[in-house]
Amino acid sequence: MNCVIVRRECRYRGWFTVDAYDITHDCFDGGTMSVRRELLERGDSVGVVLYDPDAWQVLLLEQFRVGPMARGDRPWLVEIVAGVIDPGETAEEAARREALEEAGYAVGRLRRLGAPRWYPSPGACSEQVTLFLAEVARDRPARDDLGVPEEGEDIRRRWVAVEEAMAMVADGRINSALPIIALQRAFGVPPLVGAAAGRGEP
Repeated sequence: MNCVIVRRECRYRGWFTVDAYDITHDCFDGGTMSVRRELLERGDSVGVVLYDPDAWQVLLLEQFRVGPMARGDRPWLVEIVAGVIDPGETAEEAARREALEEAGYAVGRLRRLGAPRWYPSPGACSEQVTLFLAEVARDRPARDDLGVPEEGEDIRRRWVAVEEAMAMVADGRINSALPIIALQRAFGVPPLVGAAAGRGEP
């Protein structure tokens, strides 16, 4: 199956870019379809789960997010280390930089969690995300000043037991897709249906 970009127009260029695409693409019934789609361009990003294997704790961050604010929800979300990959950086380099900037920890070995890259919102955004897991010692941060003030970051960090972090995923206290996926990939999640849940085939 094929698609053709008929026209591309930049609608907005700021911190993000919004482009409008006129596209013709093949359909599953053998025909074709012409559509217009708007796409948010923001670059690719990384997420890093920092945990202390001896304490069996994971580091969570809390910071202000404009998305939930616009919906009238509480805008201070509980998340993990995450950020955009700068031009010329590898995903690994960005992960180490963000871990130091946002959480204050210098990380060594990075273990990739799942697929090398995945789309968090492919219907509206071209961004791809890479997730990592890194071991640190909770009582040995490299710095205590968190975030980049010039970028408007104000961050609070806290260590919680892995079991508590997974409970926060389950009950909605963690309600952002990237940390939910990262924590589930790092520490597993009980299946709800099917043979794996001990209920036979779905």
